[in-house]
Amino acid sequence: MRRPDDWNVSIVLPERISGGLALCAALVGLGTASPAIAIDRLVLTVGRIASPMATLEGARLSLDLAKGLRPAFASAKTPGNALSLDARIAHLQVRRAGLPGLDDLRLSCRGLALGPEDFACLRGSLEARAGKLGPLSAAMSVRFQPRSHTWHIEARGIPVAAGRTQVAGILQPAGWSLEARAVGIDLEQASRIARPWVSLPAGYTVSGRADVRIAVRSRAALTAQVAARSADLNLTNQPGTVAAQQVAASLSGTLARRNGTLTLHALVHGSRGQALAGPVLLDFGANPLTLDASLERVGNGPLVISRLELRQRSLIQAQARGVVQLAPHPDIASAHLRVTSLRFPAAYTSYLQLALATTQLGSPQSSGRASGSIDIAHDAVSRLSCALHDINFTDPALRVLIRHVSGNIHWASAPGAAVAQSEVSWRRAAAYGLKGGPVRLRFVAWHHNFALLGGNTRLPILDGAVIVHTLVGRDLGTSRAKVDFDADVTPISMPRLSKAFGWPVMSGAVAGHIPLVRYRNRELTFDGDLVARVFDGTVTGSHIVLKHPLGPWPSLSADVEARGLDLDLVTHTFAFGSMTGRVDADIQGLQLFDWSPVAFDARLYTMPGDRSPHRISQNAVTRIAGLGGAGGAVAAALESGVLRFFHTFHYARIGIGCRLQNEVCTMSGAGPAPDGGYYLVKGSGLPRLDIIGNVRRVDWPQLIGQIAAGMREHNLVVNTGDGDGD
Repeated sequence: MRRPDDWNVSIVLPERISGGLALCAALVGLGTASPAIAIDRLVLTVGRIASPMATLEGARLSLDLAKGLRPAFASAKTPGNALSLDARIAHLQVRRAGLPGLDDLRLSCRGLALGPEDFACLRGSLEARAGKLGPLSAAMSVRFQPRSHTWHIEARGIPVAAGRTQVAGILQPAGWSLEARAVGIDLEQASRIARPWVSLPAGYTVSGRADVRIAVRSRAALTAQVAARSADLNLTNQPGTVAAQQVAASLSGTLARRNGTLTLHALVHGSRGQALAGPVLLDFGANPLTLDASLERVGNGPLVISRLELRQRSLIQAQARGVVQLAPHPDIASAHLRVTSLRFPAAYTSYLQLALATTQLGSPQSSGRASGSIDIAHDAVSRLSCALHDINFTDPALRVLIRHVSGNIHWASAPGAAVAQSEVSWRRAAAYGLKGGPVRLRFVAWHHNFALLGGNTRLPILDGAVIVHTLVGRDLGTSRAKVDFDADVTPISMPRLSKAFGWPVMSGAVAGHIPLVRYRNRELTFDGDLVARVFDGTVTGSHIVLKHPLGPWPSLSADVEARGLDLDLVTHTFAFGSMTGRVDADIQGLQLFDWSPVAFDARLYTMPGDRSPHRISQNAVTRIAGLGGAGGAVAAALESGVLRFFHTFHYARIGIGCRLQNEVCTMSGAGPAPDGGYYLVKGSGLPRLDIIGNVRRVDWPQLIGQIAAGMREHNLVVNTGDGDGD
């Protein structure tokens, strides 16, 4: 017969019992039993334990009682009498937490102590397989105090997502608390592990490392405190429209749930790295970020943002509040954003530069400040107010600038909403060589509409101005857009205007009236004629229609007539040679497509009744002769015989006609000439020189190329009509 101190005891519980505390009760009971019998080891085998909180299957617990049960067990604070415990559980599943199940769970305790006041494992270890989390291992300690029914649990060195995690918790009948600290967490691995509970939007990836602390407490209310810090956060979506690169950021916040009300207070700091969201680029190194927010949700109701403060040094300071409806889909029901300060140049770099990067305004210099407010209703801006404080933009390379812009802009989305008058002024502006002085604009803007107020708004241009009488836009930004405009042009010096546009220097001035211009159905029409004075004559445009002016293929139709142009001014401007006299010109049925001529019927001829001197130089003779195919013969005549001694010749009249159709110009002149030709220039006096054209059909691109080549000899730049300067 074996001695009592050699006994091994095995206890098998039923396959299913109610309440996991039965195991602890058995151990505590053994601690208070009579020590009359010495037992070496106690083995407990459990097939299954189920409770509303967890399920345990295939458990085997082995308690080493090598020193026997003595009264010294009365306190867990007597390590000299500590026991040894080993447990192996085939599967453990905790419900309602979304945690992965644990397989092949092994618990070992070398500092187990049992007593009436507490039950403790002071030096324990844990190993298990945790589904997608992979193998787990940790050093742990557990203490249970029966009188207060309090558990103290701590686990250290848990490997999670390439980092190390420490967990400590207290469980009491009145509530529980849990604190977890993680160091060096790989965010890419963590995002995969966290997918059962929370996940990034589809197409987003995250990387980098972070340190995290989470403290959760459940008593009268459930509260959670979170603190996280990363020095190398990276985030991107599949299209690349949202990205963060090497961001140093920290997050701290408190989440609480009490009586069905959920509240959140969060504070975010960003001190290094860059972030991209659509056209917005934020540089946290140059403009460190602080975001402070308070949110609340009652039951399944909307999310109420009671406070949101955004600060970025040298960039923006703003506050917002609003209500977000979460179901059936996210919708900003109402919101009010107040921008206390928006500073340039950081505002341009952050909010505008990417959008304008492919344009010519990709990198201007800027300064100044703006402020304002925005109201939002159902995901749409309903009202906007903006104040401009000494805004300046300059791009020396493009000769574009606007200086000292100030004013207030107001806009409302509702068609019948009351909206305040807007006013904007600047002291100086320039664009592509055109310069202007002070301007003051007063206008109203609402919905898709705009109306300039005042009736006579002066826009200085060089030494003249455009006086705008009417500028009204309706349904702007839609296919139904309509615009009405009319103005007067006070004299603008043609030499200064020519220099600004890089044209040959023209004399005279541009002045006249711009009749009412209407934009309807993507067509721009003039209610009257457009008249300008140039080359000491008058140029009138009539029946002007511009289709799709803002589209990729604009087209223009018009009739143009010029009366009394001074040939001396014209020919000296374009270095065509020297001519004197006055001419008229008619261009009927002018058709431009993408600003290139495709059809017209044009004639230039000596003004009827002109009594001014009519003289033409050898250069002009040669160039006109080339238009009609007689350039070689005329050049030979000028280089031989008596004509070579004359530099200028008298003429009676000039006539040059071109009817363009299908890229072929049908030529005509001042009248028929012998042998089937036509007079381009009909001479007079002695020596008499007639220029007779003998070619009726001329290739239009070839003709333009010929004219351009002749003008290049005089270092001129002309537009050949194909969109390229030559």
